[in-house]
Amino acid sequence: MPILSRYFLRIFLPLFMLCLAVFTAVLMMNQFLRLFNLALMKGISPLWILGCFARLLPFMCSLAVPMAFVVALLLAFGQLADGGEVLALRSCGFSFVEMTWPFLALSIALSGVLLYLNHKASPDGFHAFRNEFLAAGRQITRVDVESQSFMDLGPWKLYADYADAKSGLLDDVYLVRSKGGAGTQIEAKRGRLTVRKGVGATLELEDGELRLPNTDPSKFTSGHFDSYRVDVPASGGVPPERTLDIQELSSPRLLEAIRNPKTTPQHKVEYTVELAVRSAGALSPFVFFWLAAPLGLQLGRQSRSRGFVLSLGILFAFYGLLATGIAVGRRRPALASVAPWGADMVGLALGIALVRRVSRQ
Repeated sequence: MPILSRYFLRIFLPLFMLCLAVFTAVLMMNQFLRLFNLALMKGISPLWILGCFARLLPFMCSLAVPMAFVVALLLAFGQLADGGEVLALRSCGFSFVEMTWPFLALSIALSGVLLYLNHKASPDGFHAFRNEFLAAGRQITRVDVESQSFMDLGPWKLYADYADAKSGLLDDVYLVRSKGGAGTQIEAKRGRLTVRKGVGATLELEDGELRLPNTDPSKFTSGHFDSYRVDVPASGGVPPERTLDIQELSSPRLLEAIRNPKTTPQHKVEYTVELAVRSAGALSPFVFFWLAAPLGLQLGRQSRSRGFVLSLGILFAFYGLLATGIAVGRRRPALASVAPWGADMVGLALGIALVRRVSRQ
């Protein structure tokens, strides 16, 4: 690699890594607050938070990498312009291609990585994160026992006229199953609730009545008991079935859903738009190169702040156009696979015009 290219990359790469770390941290912050609150309430180890971050990392990187690339590129050119190096190189006859080809190669490489992240690694990681988060939410590590109030106990709703939070003793207990066998009711005069971290909760009842639902809604089956025990595992029971968010579906699964005749037309449109957005977003570093490189070469001295402002303007314009393309694609099914590409097309057209302008100077 020529000395000039190595020199440019030595300036660019530290800026890129710094921007990538900052953008990833900012994107993670919202999730960190949710995870920290859940871990605090459930008494979960901080290592669990790190595991969730590892699952979220591909999803966050798919957003942070394009932003870090364009900001770092314009900051690097701003630094070179401040030292008069860009002007000196252009005066010596260095062409646009000779000065910028390492950044072009890097933009192509990043776009290739993002294609994998957006279509496979990001949705798989986000799906694993959601499963982990929901499983942690179902864990029973403690139960806040309060008198005359309903409490969640796995698939059960628990009510006690009197409850002692320290001993777990309960009086006049009412228990109803809200999931998996809904309709089962238990009433008891006394009870004791014990919770063992990592194992689950045990409710021991005395002198009560058990009612089971019947196929005939006007009837029910009941029986009296002297003692009855309800065990709820730490996981909170069998997880309920849920509809996966579109961010959790890898592109092969989206294609499979689109081809499925049972998929509704509206969902097919949304899945088609999502596939186009993933590909268009993955190519954003390549588009950003053609915009940022010619603009960066035209920066004058004391232009670091201008480079940063320009990068923010490019990001706002690109993602604004991308959001517009998503909205158009969802409203007009015929454009579902085309509209999200509008941001890339506009960016490339404007970039080519800027390159021609720089090349003539």
